[in-house]
Amino acid sequence: MMAQSPSPTIVLLHGCGGSPEAEWEANGWPAAIAAIGRRALFVRLPGHGRDGPSHDPADYADLAGMVLNGLPRGPVDIIGFSLGAKIALALALRSPDSVRRMVLGGIGDNIFAPESFGEAAAHALEHGPIEQTPPPVLAFLETWDPGLNDPAAIAAVLRRPANPLFSVEDIGSIATPVLVANGADDIVGQIGTRLFDGLGLDQILIPGVGHFDLTAHPDFRRLALGRLQA
Repeated sequence: MMAQSPSPTIVLLHGCGGSPEAEWEANGWPAAIAAIGRRALFVRLPGHGRDGPSHDPADYADLAGMVLNGLPRGPVDIIGFSLGAKIALALALRSPDSVRRMVLGGIGDNIFAPESFGEAAAHALEHGPIEQTPPPVLAFLETWDPGLNDPAAIAAVLRRPANPLFSVEDIGSIATPVLVANGADDIVGQIGTRLFDGLGLDQILIPGVGHFDLTAHPDFRRLALGRLQA
């Protein structure tokens, strides 16, 4: 009898200013992934953590390449949130044979333009919020953990030369099967129609969920793991 090939590793990519601990581990993802018999790799994005990350934005110009270099050999499944979802899209374009399936959250039409709140968030990390600080940045400041990340390094990630940015043609060329689910109350991802039209997907919106609480919601976890097991 021929041995069955093992299922690909599930790679989880957190958001900007986040961490594997806060976004995945604290919300039950390791146990849920183990319960379906899968292996997980919780990636700490470049510029994150407290172990001497660079404060130079130029060092983060190719986040997707930096992440790709750390992935296991062979195809993987990816769950990406916010910045992690952008990186997952870039990986599917750059190295389609490396990605079997993807589940993405916390993104929308913001992928087609530079980070609209990037400089405001970087300034707030360095100097604190001001009267003009936009509400999405205030929400970001309420959820990020300065004990897990270096504020100056996260500011540098936000100011990186490439976001990455995508065109409609880029998105339409992605052949990797993908599911995108967002919180219905997301004020960061600029949930529109261009991304979904480009991918040929219907929108999946989880009622009562915002941007920063998406990975904590059991419906997002259920959708993600169900899609990767399908």
